[in-house]
Amino acid sequence: MPPKASCLDMLLLPIGKRDNIALAPVLDLLNHSYQASVSTYFDAKCRRFVIKTLRPYHKGDEVFISYGPHDNGFMLAEYGFVLPDNPYCVLSLDHAVESWIRAIKSKLDALRARAPITTENIDTLVALVKQHGLWGDFALSLDTTEPPYRLQATLYLILAAMQGSGLKGAVSRWECWRHGKDINGVGAKAEAATLCWIKQTCTDIALHAQQMSSTIQTTESSSIDPFLVHCLGIIWSKIDAIARHHSRN
Repeated sequence: MPPKASCLDMLLLPIGKRDNIALAPVLDLLNHSYQASVSTYFDAKCRRFVIKTLRPYHKGDEVFISYGPHDNGFMLAEYGFVLPDNPYCVLSLDHAVESWIRAIKSKLDALRARAPITTENIDTLVALVKQHGLWGDFALSLDTTEPPYRLQATLYLILAAMQGSGLKGAVSRWECWRHGKDINGVGAKAEAATLCWIKQTCTDIALHAQQMSSTIQTTESSSIDPFLVHCLGIIWSKIDAIARHHSRN
């Protein structure tokens, strides 16, 4: 059977370019597959939401759509299920980086005059990272062994400052490192500290994930929904795998 469009009536006012939320009856009957090949759009002329398959289906085949390239944490929170073979699973280190920076600032506040830099300096460095569009989305996956550049850049800059380079010195070393001009290996210490931070953080996360997996297994006989226990077990198992992968590289 050739590709066909499935249209759902939607009673919407003119929406222009703004995002809108609308109920789309029947749409939730279509199951998710990350391998689905479809196009979706709102046809303003006929006032319908259109889903068009980009591949042929045979009679009796189940038709799938893609809910998007999301990891299992998002899939569970938004759609109520996870995929054991989800290729979009990642380990986000955003929270770990933010917690680390808060800890640094607390330590600097305690040291005061003896500190190599100030908390204001740390805020300036974070602002510089954001200015270059490198802040956040510090995601690791099983597909790569190299940590993402944006994570390395953020850690390198702050660690260089903590190693006694001061604000201006850290920025200067960072700019040289970013442009591949690390003269006489001056930035090697910060680069080594950056990779060490990632490995240690991943080691700690892997240990926590293993503890959570063990805890979840012991709650199977409790009042918690068995399906939720199953989903959480898959999520923590994947977190453990990604964390161990990057703790060894």
